[in-house]
Parts: sequence; C-alpha cells; structure tokens
Amino acid sequence: MRVELDKKALFALASDTRLEILRALEPTRRTVSQLAEAVNIDKAAIHRHLKKLEEGGFVKRYEDHGFVYYGLSWKARDILAPNENTKVIIVLSCSWLLILGALAFGALGLSAQTYSRSGEMGQGNPTGIYQDLFVPDGSWPLWVIPTIILAVAAVVLVVFALRRIRRPKQSLPAPERESLESS
Repeated sequence: MRVELDKKALFALASDTRLEILRALEPTRRTVSQLAEAVNIDKAAIHRHLKKLEEGGFVKRYEDHGFVYYGLSWKARDILAPNENTKVIIVLSCSWLLILGALAFGALGLSAQTYSRSGEMGQGNPTGIYQDLFVPDGSWPLWVIPTIILAVAAVVLVVFALRRIRRPKQSLPAPERESLESS
C-alpha cells in the first residue's frame, strides 16, 4: 500500500500535540479519557485534535460496549513505523536527489570550464563568477570534488537499497512453525 498525503493529512501532522497523540495510540486503541491522561491535556483539546487526525485519515473511531475508542489507521502506522518497503523507497529517493546534485555540479563545472576556455573571460584565465571553481595552479577543478562525493554517496545508497530488497526473509523458528502448521 502507498501512503498519500493530501492537504488535510499534512495539516493533521503539523502539530506536535497530534504527533504525541499518534504515538500514544501506537501500542493500542484508547478512549479520549485515556489519551488525555497519557498526553496530559484536557479532554476537549484531545477531542479537537482527534477530529483533525480523523479528517487526515490517521485515526479511526471504534464503538465497543458503549465506549468510543480511537485507534491508528494503516496510514498512521506506516508513517510512525515504516515497513521495509517504505525505507527502501526513501533511500532510493535520496539517492536520486544525490545523483541530481552530482549532475548539477558536473554541468556547472563543465560549463564554467568551457566558458573559460572559449576566451571570453580573458584567454583561458578564469575570472569573475567562475574563478572560485578552479584551483589556481591549474590542477583539479574544485567542482570535481563535490561531484565525486555526491556520486559516491548515491552509489552507496543504491547498493544499500538493493541489498535490503534482496535480503532473504527470515523464517520462523522450528517450534513456532510446527505450532502454526498443526493449528
């Protein structure tokens, strides 16, 4: 399943108090009185916050034996404790950002080098806004270093994500497996 955050969901997450309420609901569902005691806020404020969380799709309302309980929805559970797939998606997204950064540094450096060699800046002598991109003695250009660092970091994140995807799933210990098979 994919968590989609719309305007109401983002508004619901924009309060530290509502995040505390979500954390208090993580182990089990609770009533408004139990939440007020756990978060140390009055019941009216808890009720207002629960309405916002319910509108955002993070909390579900349950009626049981005359009591009203509030519990986390799958959306809130996935945000509070992301499963393995969510972690992999976040890591891959970060690696794409690093790749884009490396490409930006590389393009900026190459365009500055090309611009300085074209003679428009004083016969190959970099001056002006591009002067800081080159080492004075003419060795390695300074833009190469961040480009390499960002590219290496992106490769490391991609390898990490691929290893998480291919990791074998752990099986249950033999006694637990036998008890599940017999029932």
